[in-house]
Amino acid sequence: MNQNEEIVIFASKNSEAEPAMVGCVESGLSTVDGLHLIMEERSVIEDGLSQDAGENSRIELVDESLTQVEKGLLSEVEIKDRQRLKVRGVVSSNQHEVTAIIEFISNLRNIQPLNNDFSAQTPAAFVSQLAEESLRHRAVRHPYLIALADGTFPDTRWALADFAHHYYGYSLHFPRYLTTVISRLENPEHRKALLENLTEESGVYEEEELVELARFGVEHEWIEGVAHPLLFRRFSDAIGVRRSDLNESDQVVCWREQFLQVLSSGSAAEALGALGLGTENIVRTIYGPFVKAINRLGDISPRDAVFFPLHTAVDDHHQETLQQISADFAKSSEGRVCLRRGMLKALQLRCAFWDWLYERALNPDRAQEVI
Repeated sequence: MNQNEEIVIFASKNSEAEPAMVGCVESGLSTVDGLHLIMEERSVIEDGLSQDAGENSRIELVDESLTQVEKGLLSEVEIKDRQRLKVRGVVSSNQHEVTAIIEFISNLRNIQPLNNDFSAQTPAAFVSQLAEESLRHRAVRHPYLIALADGTFPDTRWALADFAHHYYGYSLHFPRYLTTVISRLENPEHRKALLENLTEESGVYEEEELVELARFGVEHEWIEGVAHPLLFRRFSDAIGVRRSDLNESDQVVCWREQFLQVLSSGSAAEALGALGLGTENIVRTIYGPFVKAINRLGDISPRDAVFFPLHTAVDDHHQETLQQISADFAKSSEGRVCLRRGMLKALQLRCAFWDWLYERALNPDRAQEVI
């Protein structure tokens, strides 16, 4: 691609339709070697597509150096040369599409490539960089979470009950995820640290932890001796989910089985990246919107909703433990690659689950039609 070459993007519900509007972007975009725009970045474009756009909706990237995927959904774009890219125009019959694409292009300025100069970063600094990257992922900034926090779903109570119904099939198996990772670790100190996390998952806490939790309004009698999956079931009961209705959806089964596959079949570093950076690291952030939504309802007691503040407090040091272990694996280039790969796999699996819940919550009456 030449220095002054332009990218032209067209987004139209129907390529034969007369465009209703034209938006132009005149900003040059600096890029660097090896800049990768993977699944989470291209999703900004997807968010802007109208829900009923149908098969005629497409985004067309006119440039041979960019991966083009049917219907315009980018799976990966790699820009190999230093250059300045300029978007000449966006054409669409849908204002939301134009807005989303312009935001996507603008956000390119903020995407930093992974630093592959391993001598320039300490292992701890590298892991910290990955932790920050995970919090920018769409799984953490998903429209589903935003709508919960803002109260914009047609029926927030229904959305929370739907979440409780389906998330239980994932949450119930968290001790299994943890023991799978423990079994992959060779260092006795690493295993010991995660076994302490596993003990807390079963409802056993040190005195200083109970004191710390009390500062967050968590009474020790609410949680002592109660395994975390049972705390989540307590919330499910309070929000109105009948235990007889706790059948598992295919989406939850696929999420759980694919996540376990990542933990058990990849390298130990990949398993750590998935459970630590891609899961525990984001818990405090992603559960915040649920706390806001529950508080807005006003009729769920703190005891019944304790699963969420418990995890936003306790998982802080779970996250720290996993990051310390990850730093040991980040001493090699292979370890760094595997940590990030595992992190992204876990985040993308969760993102797919949010996508599914989001579609259901937008139209509860037709939720069963969402695949």
